[in-house]
Amino acid sequence: MGAVQNVQRTVIGYFVTGLLAWIPLIVTVWVVRLLINNPVLGIERLARDVIGYFDRLGGRVSWLGFMTEFKYRPGYGILMVVIIFLLTGILTQYLLGRRMIGSGERLLARIPLISRIYRAVKQIRDVFFDRGGAVFQRVCLVEYPRPGLVAVAFVTSSEHGLVQRAINKELIAVFVPTTPNPTSGYLVYLPPEDVTFLEISVEEAMKLVVSGGAYIPGSSDADAIEGAPTKADPVT
Repeated sequence: MGAVQNVQRTVIGYFVTGLLAWIPLIVTVWVVRLLINNPVLGIERLARDVIGYFDRLGGRVSWLGFMTEFKYRPGYGILMVVIIFLLTGILTQYLLGRRMIGSGERLLARIPLISRIYRAVKQIRDVFFDRGGAVFQRVCLVEYPRPGLVAVAFVTSSEHGLVQRAINKELIAVFVPTTPNPTSGYLVYLPPEDVTFLEISVEEAMKLVVSGGAYIPGSSDADAIEGAPTKADPVT
């Protein structure tokens, strides 16, 4: 019976590992397809229309005749976007460029609906860039959804922010994922003493969550779960 369970755990481990390996590619293909079917083709159409307009204008106005020599070619839209991104990156290195971008952001902030979307996307971008893309900082255990029940969770922030200031208390932001889909879950704020860190990687914890507990981390990691977990350090 033990051998069958070992085989089962091994198969599930391979399956979960393979699933996690494919997820980035699947998401990448989906995003690329979305970009090709929408913004990229839209940019290409815009580039074609703009070049076509100047071509017609050059045919009507004699001193702009040189514009008729420039014809649209597939890929000009993407090239235009690349040039815009490069120029923007160069401008952000200088004070004048930063002021221009700041003025544009203040203008967007005055547009009701667009300002909310832009601000939300910017905040998400800042989170990923400030933390190098690591939203999940550490793996932990919390008593959830009630005392006596233990759930695997991920620490997302231990910084003193708006929530902590509102109730004047040190809290740690923890994301409790659902099984078998860890992309959905619940955000809870807990005192540091109610958070128990696990010495396993985020990837190992993800396998544990996706498999519904069937996947068991390596022996040293299992000892971390079953042995003496460490309490969270106080938030500074």
